[in-house]
Amino acid sequence: MSAGSLLAQYNSWLLSASAAGTDTPCTEKKTTDLVRQRILEEPHLHSILQNDAFSMISCGLQGKADLLLALQHLAYAFQTLEQAALHLYFTPWRKEFHVIKTYSGQYVHILEEAFPQDAIFQALKRLNYEPGDDGTSLKIRVLPAPQTLAIIALGFLAAQMECDILADLVSCSGSTLVNGTDLIQERSFWRGADACMERLQKLVLEPRTVSVAKSSTVVDSVIGASSGEVFYQPQLCDDYHEPWHKHVNGDCRMVSDHHAHQPENDRCHNKVPHLDFVLHDCVFLEQSLEQCCAPCQMLHSSSCSTVKVCMNKGHGVTLMTTFEKIQAAIDEQSRKHQLHCCLQPGQLPRYRCSECRQLHYISCEGLQWCQSKDHNVSMIMLDKDQRLWLQRSLTDLTLLCMNVPGHNIKC
Repeated sequence: MSAGSLLAQYNSWLLSASAAGTDTPCTEKKTTDLVRQRILEEPHLHSILQNDAFSMISCGLQGKADLLLALQHLAYAFQTLEQAALHLYFTPWRKEFHVIKTYSGQYVHILEEAFPQDAIFQALKRLNYEPGDDGTSLKIRVLPAPQTLAIIALGFLAAQMECDILADLVSCSGSTLVNGTDLIQERSFWRGADACMERLQKLVLEPRTVSVAKSSTVVDSVIGASSGEVFYQPQLCDDYHEPWHKHVNGDCRMVSDHHAHQPENDRCHNKVPHLDFVLHDCVFLEQSLEQCCAPCQMLHSSSCSTVKVCMNKGHGVTLMTTFEKIQAAIDEQSRKHQLHCCLQPGQLPRYRCSECRQLHYISCEGLQWCQSKDHNVSMIMLDKDQRLWLQRSLTDLTLLCMNVPGHNIKC
């Protein structure tokens, strides 16, 4: 069953909920069971729904010792986000739902309990909420279309179901034995609960002890195979580059003076890219994603000449890990521009709307509508830039993950 079929089922529930006069999150067993079953077997559906589920859950689990409690908070937060989308869907005329106060209410007691602030902003941005001028609220200037709200609400429901799936896996494997990074990584790689549980049990019973195939390079410490016989075997802790025996189950003990003795270019070597990191043009031109420059907040291909400039400036350029590549591809998929129907084969885009994330040709009625709504519309002046924007929109981001061992997720 495709994501389109899930949306059809969710739309059917929306119709029945509207007829019944209810605007609460979906708890209908037929719909929730269907969503849970499909994403359990096909975790890449999260990418198709563009809900950033694994990225947001990973942020929510970071540094949490009690994974079950953290997942409960995350599930409740995703349900709250679904509720926000449904308020706008069912009652778009109610102005009180167009503003969210960031100093009280559900924002503080539910969303901030589960996510860091930038993750909350990223999620609510999908509903067109933007920071207000007063600095204490998020406001909607342009209300999303009803069908867009339905898709977003379904995405939040799917993320909630993902939290339930992860909670079941943690309950079976032991919340004190599995860390959040392993949990997300194994769940996003493997279809079905049985395969994922088998992998997690290997991590629990034989933590970081399975022999790794010989490799000629350091970056080949990430080994994978379709048979599932070997898995990620870091010799050093991802957070602090210290031996694993100095840490507890992958969660680093706090070392107050650690960074004082650590070279600048070694810090944050394997961190998952921040949401503000962007893909350099070289990634699309070379179809390669390998390097990260933290000071520039830029991700590069394997042979980008700009990286040499960064290194000459003393920037900490590092090789990206398996998880980082996948997350970067998924993040880019969620924010890439799409070709509007006005563009015919052979034509290059002349305008782009950063609000609708669409590329337009000259004299497009849709573009005129965007301009009338005061959207941020930019003219793409140079031919080379027009070609690059076209290539960005047509790039199959799964190609960026093709060299990731054992990876079969469609970004």
